[in-house]
Amino acid sequence: MTTAIKFLTAMVIIILMSSFTDKYNNPFTGTYGVSASDASQIKLTINADHTFYYQDFSIPDKKMIINGNWTLNGKKILLEDSNSKKNFEENGAVAKSRKGFTFYRLCKIAD
Repeated sequence: MTTAIKFLTAMVIIILMSSFTDKYNNPFTGTYGVSASDASQIKLTINADHTFYYQDFSIPDKKMIINGNWTLNGKKILLEDSNSKKNFEENGAVAKSRKGFTFYRLCKIAD
């Protein structure tokens, strides 16, 4: 009888403590990019408020800076700005994308 009461008390405490945890912990937020020595300076920052910042300086005459909003669709993040849409598939450590024959692979560099 005493064992059953201890077990039930422990279960109630565990259930109560787990109900107060943050259920929405997005592992995708953070900054992704190439190495610091890469001249292209490609960087993608995904913020918790569903905004993003993307820069690509691989073509010096046409530096690209894009801001916008993102939505989550399973393990894919859809980046949307006023001009274009781009998909990134992420696992929390690497962001991958493809456009035609161009492949992007950005590693997480900061949270």
